Amino acid sequence: MKIPSVKINEEVIQPPVNPQLEAFAKEIKRQVPKFETIDDVYEERLKRIKSLRTIGRRLDKREYLKLAIKLENCWLGGPCGSAACPECFRRHRLEIIGEVLRLCKKRKHWRGLTLIFYQDAFYDNELLHWRPDKLIARLRRWLNECGFSGMVIGGFEMDYHTDIKKWMPHFHLIIPNDKPAIKRLRIRMKNKKNMNTRENVVNRPMLVSKLKKPIRQVSYRFKAIWWRVESIQYDDYHIQGSKERKRKRWTKKYRLLRKQYVDSLIKLDSIGIAGLSFMYKVRKYGDHLVLK
Repeated sequence: MKIPSVKINEEVIQPPVNPQLEAFAKEIKRQVPKFETIDDVYEERLKRIKSLRTIGRRLDKREYLKLAIKLENCWLGGPCGSAACPECFRRHRLEIIGEVLRLCKKRKHWRGLTLIFYQDAFYDNELLHWRPDKLIARLRRWLNECGFSGMVIGGFEMDYHTDIKKWMPHFHLIIPNDKPAIKRLRIRMKNKKNMNTRENVVNRPMLVSKLKKPIRQVSYRFKAIWWRVESIQYDDYHIQGSKERKRKRWTKKYRLLRKQYVDSLIKLDSIGIAGLSFMYKVRKYGDHLVLK
């Protein structure tokens, strides 16, 4: 079916300014210089609308055009609430960062955690059909079985790794500093299926860090843009001190190529803001977090 041409609004409306949230955003930006501004997310929304329309017409995909219209009309009658809308997600991000910081005032009681599920990586052509529900349910079950009795909160993300040509699901979380529970979770994460997925590469499925810079670390947990990850594996050696060592493998993130980019927007929209926010022993009530 041919997609009809739809006229773009002459002026895509920006959201009204919330003075309290913007004051908090300035506080964050002092510590996180790359934290997005109102103008940044407005420009990003325009880019997303353009990309969705271009690819939608080229590939005759109505779902891309529908999402473009949804983003374009955001704030005409209120926020669209899409996880693919950078302005709506920024508002959510500011609210939840503030709430997590409020609940984690005693830094020594909390830890930052990254979990990478290598065993659940999947190919590019599966992206639009893949759902995170089973993975999220598994993580929730593991947290319970490992003995976490306090709040665990953070975000679900995916990056496309070009070396293996797969999407890699992962979580960035804030967890209680419960050493026995963390140890049990590490055992779960280092199971054979999750460790033996890439030849000549040592998987590191779990990283725990102290909460030394709360604003920076908490803000990192809540993002809604997925990346393309390029990696370089060195085969040569170098001398360090008196020892010969192999050069380390390193990775760098780039924006997704346009088709993958618009597919990621479709997936973000389908998962939703609530689906991207992992919550255990805590729930969101309006713009507040309430411990269970």
